[in-house]
Amino acid sequence: MSADRITALLQALELTPDNHPLRLLLAEMLQSAGQIQEAIQQYEILLSAGQLPPQSLLGAGELAVAADRLDLAAHCLDQALKAGLVDGTAALQAKIDAKHAEKGMIRVLLPVAAGPGGAPAVSGLEKREKVTFADVGGLEEVKKVIHRLIILPLMRPDIYWRYGRQAGGGVLFLGPPGCGKTLLARATAGECKLPFFNVRIEDILDPWFGVSERNLHAAFTEARAKAPCVLLIDELDALAYARRKQQGQVGRALVDQMLQELDAIGAENRQVLIMAATNAPWDVDEALLRPGRFDRRIFVPPPDAEARYQILKILLASLPVANLDLHQIAKKAELFSGADLKALVEQAVDQVIEEALESQAEPPITMKHLERALVGLRPTTLEWLSRAQNYVEFANQDERYQEIADFLKAPEVRSRKL
Repeated sequence: MSADRITALLQALELTPDNHPLRLLLAEMLQSAGQIQEAIQQYEILLSAGQLPPQSLLGAGELAVAADRLDLAAHCLDQALKAGLVDGTAALQAKIDAKHAEKGMIRVLLPVAAGPGGAPAVSGLEKREKVTFADVGGLEEVKKVIHRLIILPLMRPDIYWRYGRQAGGGVLFLGPPGCGKTLLARATAGECKLPFFNVRIEDILDPWFGVSERNLHAAFTEARAKAPCVLLIDELDALAYARRKQQGQVGRALVDQMLQELDAIGAENRQVLIMAATNAPWDVDEALLRPGRFDRRIFVPPPDAEARYQILKILLASLPVANLDLHQIAKKAELFSGADLKALVEQAVDQVIEEALESQAEPPITMKHLERALVGLRPTTLEWLSRAQNYVEFANQDERYQEIADFLKAPEVRSRKL
């Protein structure tokens, strides 16, 4: 049945050779039927005409080609590069695969479509305005730890070199969501005046087999090329989920790739400060937490009353306000994260906007707006603290979560029923 449909499509294309959707359908059917060389020829025609959609197989997947047709594969790659359908890493990967190919079939891998202007789609380099510790409200003790463990080795490498210590290495921020882990990492880069790479899970994870590992490698390669720099891996637990907890084998390859990158196998991580953030340190693979990898762990707790005051002050700095007692609001907002406080301010602003629309005036934000917004909000950190309490109680034999255990003994935490 499939052969008949392929024959019918070929006959139709003889009559209408410019019917590109029909040719794409034929190419896909030929590939499904195992007629790889014939499929490549159809893809080549589409590429030459500039009619191969970026979301098609050749634009974001993998294509098995016969070893004796590498000339066609190379030509297809050249056309794809000129058409902006893939970036330069695709051609590089194809050459590597061809070099190590065994007899028979090899794979030409096209993991990532190019962005506008042919720029690589996977790039964690942030070009936004740099932030420093002055932009981070509170967390003074955490800042001191970061300064001692991270900033000083980068700013005074001569002292550390004298005692056999090198700048770089891995630092893991852990704590509830919304408490400033990513902001602290960005501010650390700002304090050091270094480029900041933020690698998020959407930049790495891909449903195609092997693509996630290549994306991760590309992120580290870009960071090494821009060293000295700061590389932040956000949501580490999602990218390096504990292998002992995984049901299948799919995620293990990504964890293995992460370990290779951290150990700088085949490369060098010197002058690359590798940082990671996670809300679930208990889900991170154990191998990543050993000395030499993410052995320096910093707990980022929910902000205390003074930190909450500083955060509210920063959030309200550019807004019209009147007669605010932010210390009082901060005291009432126990265990609120930075994100919770931002939501509090936004709800207060929504009230003021409604009043402005009704009165045709521009009223300021007052205590009544903030207190009214505070009534309907509950700290989102409570769920995390409740989960953390279980791990501290039953899985803290090596005192890995001792900072969290100490925080759970704080009066404002103990007063809550977790």
